Amino acid sequence: MKFRSKVGERGQVVIPKAIRDNLGLNTDSAIVFELKGTTLTLTPNREMRRFDEALRKYKGSLRKDLLAEGYSSVDDYIRETRGR
Repeated sequence: MKFRSKVGERGQVVIPKAIRDNLGLNTDSAIVFELKGTTLTLTPNREMRRFDEALRKYKGSLRKDLLAEGYSSVDDYIRETRGR
């Protein structure tokens, strides 16, 4: 497959839909850029996807265990510590 795309004002490039679909890429996908000479290779970073999924799955699960004793939120602790 060969496709053409242009670099935008901010250095952004649109990956053609056929390629995104073929590789299973979406708006949250991580990509690894590798430059060898004048050849640029883009590879989906599957490890990063698994890491992001793990963060979403366990988000907040340790919240109560990590709070300072006697506080219901980090914000409460910071306000009291700073005297505000």
